[in-house]
Amino acid sequence: MNRKSFPFFLLMLLSGCVSVEVFDQNDPPEYIVNQRADFFKHGPAQAFPPEKINKDTYLNVLKKDSGFAFVRLLDKRTGYIAWSELRAAPPPVPEVPFDPVSVDEIVEVPLPDFNLVPDELSSEKRKP
Repeated sequence: MNRKSFPFFLLMLLSGCVSVEVFDQNDPPEYIVNQRADFFKHGPAQAFPPEKINKDTYLNVLKKDSGFAFVRLLDKRTGYIAWSELRAAPPPVPEVPFDPVSVDEIVEVPLPDFNLVPDELSSEKRKP
């Protein structure tokens, strides 16, 4: 290999090292848009202007590649958003089972009669 072609082969070798992360298509991770962001339907180099996606929009990330995420919106549209515009969504709140109490299980305790005043206070409750 001559010295002139070495940079070319080095560039080819390093370009193959770009990481592509593909997520489970049936259960992709959920993310939230940080701020109003560009949504590219056909890729970041599309010929027409991108749509805008509102802040706090939930979406699923299907693939991460070269600074962009291929995403699926909740209305099933797919497209690309810059990775820096996304943050991980909080984990789902675990569902708490509802356990209603039947009326028969409620125990009623009678309230004391507050109109009765004791004749004398005990010596330990008196103020000196």
